[in-house]
Amino acid sequence: MPIDHTATFPAGPDDVLAVLTDEAFLRDYARTLGARLESVDSTPADGGPRTAVRLVVPTLGIPAVFTRFVGREVDVSDRRSWAADGDGGHRGVLLVETRIFGRTAAVRGERRLRPVAGGTRSTVTGEAEVDAPVVGRQAEAAVRELAVVVLRREDDVLRRWLGSPD
Repeated sequence: MPIDHTATFPAGPDDVLAVLTDEAFLRDYARTLGARLESVDSTPADGGPRTAVRLVVPTLGIPAVFTRFVGREVDVSDRRSWAADGDGGHRGVLLVETRIFGRTAAVRGERRLRPVAGGTRSTVTGEAEVDAPVVGRQAEAAVRELAVVVLRREDDVLRRWLGSPD
């Protein structure tokens, strides 16, 4: 199930990336989600920074048909690897996944930070995938919907960190 989310921020791509890879930002973002942070790591790498966040996330807001299968919370791993894109921006490869009853639910994709007049355009594209033959498509739609909600909350925290009230 495709994911496509765009937002604009009032800072350049380097500044946006610096915030997105700041451990304090990642902790604040986890709090905003109502998640329990298990671990957070942000490290510089040869090609660019990498982040790895492990969260225990409440399942409030997921469709009722799935809550009986997933319980009240799920463990989520969020890994992102960043590199310069050669055009003044950055490209992040992302993998967010959880395992439920031996099945994987994942969001795989990328986030691009591109310079625009007055700041940065952030575009997240990817796919929601659920390894569940009978309910896979329905579950993927739910994961996609949740991913968009999470991205909007991340955008709100990012704007606050960048000093923009929007």
